[in-house]
Amino acid sequence: METSSFQTKKSNRLIFTIAGVLTAIFLFNAFVSAYALRESAIKDKSEQLASLSLILAEHTSQTVFSANTVLSSILDTIEAAKIDDEKSFNEFGSKKHQYDLLLDKTKANSIIDVATFVNKDGKVLNFSRSFPAPEINLADRDYFQWLSKHNSPNTFYSVPVQNKGNGKWVFYLAKRVNGRNQQFLGLVLIGVSVEVFSTLYERIGKSLGNGASLTLFRDDYTLLTRWPFVNHMIGIKNQSASIKTSLANANINNGVIITDAPGFIRGNEPIDRMVSFRAVDGYPLIVGAIITKDLYLSHWLKSASPVFFTTAFSILLLITGVILLLKARHKNILIQHIAHHDSLTDLPNRVLLSDHLKHQLAFAKRNKTKFALVFIDLDNFKKINDEHTHLIGDLVLKEAAKKILNCIRDSDTISRIGGDEFILLLPNISGNESAFSTCEKIRLLLNYPFSLNGKEFSTSASIGVSIFPDHGQSEDELILRADQAMYFAKKAGRNTVKIFSKEMDVE
Repeated sequence: METSSFQTKKSNRLIFTIAGVLTAIFLFNAFVSAYALRESAIKDKSEQLASLSLILAEHTSQTVFSANTVLSSILDTIEAAKIDDEKSFNEFGSKKHQYDLLLDKTKANSIIDVATFVNKDGKVLNFSRSFPAPEINLADRDYFQWLSKHNSPNTFYSVPVQNKGNGKWVFYLAKRVNGRNQQFLGLVLIGVSVEVFSTLYERIGKSLGNGASLTLFRDDYTLLTRWPFVNHMIGIKNQSASIKTSLANANINNGVIITDAPGFIRGNEPIDRMVSFRAVDGYPLIVGAIITKDLYLSHWLKSASPVFFTTAFSILLLITGVILLLKARHKNILIQHIAHHDSLTDLPNRVLLSDHLKHQLAFAKRNKTKFALVFIDLDNFKKINDEHTHLIGDLVLKEAAKKILNCIRDSDTISRIGGDEFILLLPNISGNESAFSTCEKIRLLLNYPFSLNGKEFSTSASIGVSIFPDHGQSEDELILRADQAMYFAKKAGRNTVKIFSKEMDVE
């Protein structure tokens, strides 16, 4: 009968071993295949995104070039009129035929929202929205502040501003107008419609699918426009590192990176995505193309589903094996726990305490540290058992164990070795005072009354302490000294703490 049982167990082990090996092989093949498909899908999407960001950069360059051309052509009319002082510029810019010129320039390019003449004080002389121009002063705008102080022929690209009349967003291309002696006379502005720009991006990006976006930033990472359009984010600086990282890797994978850093549009909520940012040649602008993880892995999921399906049986075998293993391990842990713990209080028993004590002895000798061994004996426990039954006595022991646990560290070990006796191991103490402080705390808490079955009980304890290496070098010596100290605590009237001394040993 025993031989049959042994053979059955041996056969079962062999079957599970073979099943485990086969499962591992199936899983390994599935993993390798799925990984290869995933890498291929990511590479394809990466190349597609890199191409898209390149197209986006070129498209943006052409669009901004056309707006700059309009801006330069307006500036050319000023230069052709030989405007060389403040008065002549103010007169020139305020005339009706200049309004007609600005209006024609605006109508000729759908991206342009408004064209404007501004004098050296920031006052709008003329603009394409109406004639005569209303009283508007732009001296506080970033383009005016910069160009009025810097004699630069370059175009200034402003942060977006929201039109007070219609709420539409516009960012400006501005050029400085100089007089005969290079003195500042004013500005010529072209306002580019943020929403029209977003519409142009939509034509490029809508084929990417839901979860994709295209963006345009100034080179200081201020958002100028994006698709899909998010009104409240226009003009906000992108503080995430994804743009810098992508631009820094322009020569590696064409600047395409995969990141889970907090998203700019999603209120800094972490999101897995693939991004590609490019600087627009010749302009202080950065374009970006972004797709979510769902998008760049969508093709992989379709390709990998047959692989996942064919490995379903092996995964089932693996789960079955794991469940069986966990059950067996749980049963073994339970048995070990029962063997090393007191059945009433669930505290470590004498066997486990002895094991901890041996380890602590070795550690303390090696590192020259101190530890304490503490004997705790509940006073008059027999009286509680006799007067209130053993059931109440058991409850008192459980309550005492809880109180002791509340007084010690996680690194300490409290053990019930039988009856009303407990042994406490206190590693890494500084000396007698440290051990005495912990024991006194236990003594006081054990004195505190508690209720059981509607009756109030209180206990006290006689506590004896031995210290390594002062009172012994071995397990037996330390136990003996702690027991002697506990005896003297009882002899001294109970409910007290005694640390072993040589006098006790002599007596």
